[in-house]
Amino acid sequence: MSILIFDVGKTNKKAILYDYSYKEIWQTSTVLPEITDEDGFPCDDIHAILAWMKNVLSNLISDGTYQITHLNFSAYGASFVHVDEAGNILTHLYNYTKPIPSDIRASFYEKYGDEKKLALETASPSLDFLNSGLQLYYIKYRYPSVFEQIKWSLHLPQFLSYYFTKWPVTELTSIGCHTALWNFSEKDYHSWGYEEGITEKFPPLTPTGAFSETTISGKLINIGVGIHDSSAALYPFSLLTDEPYLLLSTGTWSIVFNPYSTQPLTAEELENDCLLFLQPNGNAVKAARLFLGYTYQQKLEEIGKYFKHDLKNLSKEPFDNHLLDTISTSTQRYFSFPLLNRDEMPALATDLSHFTTFESAYYQMIWELSTYQIKAIRIATEGKVFQRMYIDGGFSKNNIFIQSLKIQLPSTEIIVSEFSSGASLGAAMQVKGH
Repeated sequence: MSILIFDVGKTNKKAILYDYSYKEIWQTSTVLPEITDEDGFPCDDIHAILAWMKNVLSNLISDGTYQITHLNFSAYGASFVHVDEAGNILTHLYNYTKPIPSDIRASFYEKYGDEKKLALETASPSLDFLNSGLQLYYIKYRYPSVFEQIKWSLHLPQFLSYYFTKWPVTELTSIGCHTALWNFSEKDYHSWGYEEGITEKFPPLTPTGAFSETTISGKLINIGVGIHDSSAALYPFSLLTDEPYLLLSTGTWSIVFNPYSTQPLTAEELENDCLLFLQPNGNAVKAARLFLGYTYQQKLEEIGKYFKHDLKNLSKEPFDNHLLDTISTSTQRYFSFPLLNRDEMPALATDLSHFTTFESAYYQMIWELSTYQIKAIRIATEGKVFQRMYIDGGFSKNNIFIQSLKIQLPSTEIIVSEFSSGASLGAAMQVKGH
């Protein structure tokens, strides 16, 4: 008997099977091509995602090797799927990096007051479509006829569940991740959502561990309601240790979780992309985000192209400790990372002619990225020193990155997680019960 998890990331889409001891027993993954929305902005193809999931599940059931008893979903946040009364999808799955038109943005803040005050109340830095509540505001005033047709606005993890169960729900970890919808002090939707009639589009709040007994191809499967991937990644660690720890969950986004902060968010923290995430139990966890994985991939491709270097076997190349030591003793910077948006870092134009080899450029790039990560860690920790930090996700396999962190955090034990995918494991624990 096994638990199937669909882990839908911005870059990679994975399907992972666990046995009842939460040991991974099977995995597959895919990268689906993006499409464009009505404005020509790139976005995930929700129909392709659904077709891939349906095909994976159908093949597993028909193969018969594994008896699937539970199914759940972890997926990225800041993304809604809007459906009508019949369950038909009404819009594209908008990209959370899409900017809000200036007139829509201006009208919102003119109505609802000070931008910084709203950000503090909702623990959501002002980030356009990353504040997914504003996506609904955008639809209401840009496409009013579409807004009127919306029966349910479902966060992506909950929509993936709805596709199989037809049970519409809202879930805390999705509503409480930089949506600008949740008033953390009031523990309720923010008043602006009520005033705009947006909260009427949300199904009832349902516990993260809830599930629906659903028959698929003659098999009875307990299907969970889905969970925001960042909160899912934190969940297994909350059960692992009683000692204070940090979690650095890496992927397209790198997120540092500090489960032990009791201090309210400050305006300065918000400006540095520090925010609160709601957990399944309703508690808020302070976290600092960095667009690390996306930035890394862009720069890696740039370096690879410049040096005509084959990137396929990059993970198998030997680690050069001497090269990293040499780079770490220099304060010279060569790379520009505008997407990381740290004003204290000079926005230099990247000039790869400074480097004679792929390796020297690659190590320098990772070292500089790691310094941004250190700043995010220090923001999340409020200046405190933690003796232990777990790291999971894609960068947990990058020894250059790990060693770069160790050089800059000599008092912290950095532990590479034994979980190959913390988000999918957290989703499995939620639907099965740990």
